[in-house]
Amino acid sequence: PMARGLAACTRLAAAAAAVSAVASSPLQSRVSAVSMSTAAGAAPPRITQDRARNNLITIAPGEGMPHTATVIGPIHGLGDSNMGWADVAMQLQSVMPYCKFILPNAPVRPVTLNGGMSMPSWYDITSLDKRESQPCTGIEESRQAMLDLISAEVASGIPPSRIAIAGFSQGGAVALFTGLQYSHTLAGVLCLSGYLAAEERFILAPEAVNTPVAHFHGSDDQTVQIKWARGSQAHLRELGIRTYELKEYSPLGHSASQQEIADVLAWLQARLPEDA
Repeated sequence: PMARGLAACTRLAAAAAAVSAVASSPLQSRVSAVSMSTAAGAAPPRITQDRARNNLITIAPGEGMPHTATVIGPIHGLGDSNMGWADVAMQLQSVMPYCKFILPNAPVRPVTLNGGMSMPSWYDITSLDKRESQPCTGIEESRQAMLDLISAEVASGIPPSRIAIAGFSQGGAVALFTGLQYSHTLAGVLCLSGYLAAEERFILAPEAVNTPVAHFHGSDDQTVQIKWARGSQAHLRELGIRTYELKEYSPLGHSASQQEIADVLAWLQARLPEDA
């Protein structure tokens, strides 16, 4: 209903203002800020950072709020960390307090594009050209790490139909590579400024043809060019994906805009509604 949508946007704006004020502060300070803007009537989320699991961040429903859905991500991109998307995840969770957000960290590994120097990376990238022919060394290990997170959620009682996986840039590539090879139909796969990596090794799971995909991308992106997003959509549709929405934002480069994040919220709420 329109009233619910307007209320959600208002809460998202309030959360955004709260986290922007503490964007450079430690995680615990951010928790306090977002707690003040949590959806009316909901307890503040339970937020943890697990050092034993490469500082994995979990933003879980607060006390008394049933946990009925999970989002793996947003998974960060090359050279970044999960802290780069923690603010956005907390904003989203403040509007979807029944949902858990899990933000993993990429391992530090040598990256050819970085002159062989090590940096956080889900797989090796050799250049910014001809992405479709790159070996993407390490992507299978990253896929398995995401599958482990999904499996843990299923084991805890959250069905695949209530789990979505999302990511930005290289993280978006990992989301596509994982979610669409998963042996169950997920609530959805969300790719921001990403592309389908390692196409020659990608095998669409029969169950994944019904997993809806949303791909949001800047039309002026010079890092992951818009033609790669369009090519990913065309290739996956040819393989049998039934729902692959590609929305282009102009002017927008390799980043996210306020409108895009609002669209992310709307898409997640449609795929993971509270009253499902």
